[in-house]
Amino acid sequence: MGFFDLFKKKNTATSLEAFPDMEKYRIYIFVKGESASDLKARMNEYNEIYITETPFSMELYKMEDSSWHYVVLTLLPNTAEISPAWDYLNILLWLNEKAEHSFAYAFSEKEGGQPFYAEVDKNNPYGDSCVGIANGRNFFCNIPEQKVEWSASVSKQFDYEKYIYERYGVKFSAKGDRKI
Repeated sequence: MGFFDLFKKKNTATSLEAFPDMEKYRIYIFVKGESASDLKARMNEYNEIYITETPFSMELYKMEDSSWHYVVLTLLPNTAEISPAWDYLNILLWLNEKAEHSFAYAFSEKEGGQPFYAEVDKNNPYGDSCVGIANGRNFFCNIPEQKVEWSASVSKQFDYEKYIYERYGVKFSAKGDRKI
C-alpha cells in the first residue's frame, strides 16, 4: 500500500494549515516527456502571467542520459503574500500540462527540516490538484480553492528518494546534467 492509499483511507483534518515557508530549501520540479523548448516556453508564460506575484526564479536543466528535465526554483526575497508552497504547486501543475510524469521535491537545508514532495493528482480530471507530503503529513491540495486536506503522519524513516527512484527511476545527482 502506497502512502497515497493511506491518505484516501484516513483523512483526519481539513484546514489551511501552513505549508513549510520554503526558506532554506533546495526546490525542484522534475518533468518527463517534454521537450526543453516546450518547458522553457511554459516557464516564460508562467512568468508573464504571474510576474508580480511569483516568489521564484526558475532555471531549466536536462538530466544526463535521461528523458527527464528539472527546474531549479530559487525563492526570491520578500515576494510571497501566502506560503511560497502554493506557487510551487501551481508551477508544478503549469509545467505538467503535457508531461508524461512530473513531481515536485524540495529538501530542507535546516537542521531537522523535513522534505516536501508533491505530484499531480491523477484522479482529478481538471488537473488542478496535488497530493504529497509536507511537514511529515500526507496532504491533498486543490490549488484554485487554496484548500488543503491533511491526513496521517508519515514515518520519520520514510525514504523520499527511494520512493522517487522506485516510482519514476530518478536518481539525484547533478553530475553531468546541463543547464538549458
